[in-house]
Amino acid sequence: MGIESYKQGVEGEEIAEKYLRQLGYQILDNNFHSQQGEVDIIAKDHEILVFIEVKNYSFRSYGSPLSAVRKSKRDSIIHAARTYLLKKKIKDINCRFDVLTIYRRPNGAKVIDLYKNAFQIH
Repeated sequence: MGIESYKQGVEGEEIAEKYLRQLGYQILDNNFHSQQGEVDIIAKDHEILVFIEVKNYSFRSYGSPLSAVRKSKRDSIIHAARTYLLKKKIKDINCRFDVLTIYRRPNGAKVIDLYKNAFQIH
């Protein structure tokens, strides 16, 4: 990952956290790593623990932004989420996997979309 991609990712996660707080989410952690994955943001939405993947775009590509979160990425997020639950000794809580996308229009305006329950553990 180049320095510009890294900067864009960090900025996107900061924008995402601010947006989620405005919606009433409580941010618990960010950039949580396990051996096989990472979760960008971990938050609580009322009584639900939410694992959130942030996608930051400066252009529109073909297909849904959700299509960028392929099965291998979903699997790595799920692995990190399970590791987080074990590490924090969290049991008996409802969990959800969301994807938050940030699209930057050519004029600089940002379009933020939150896809709740974007994927599930099967």
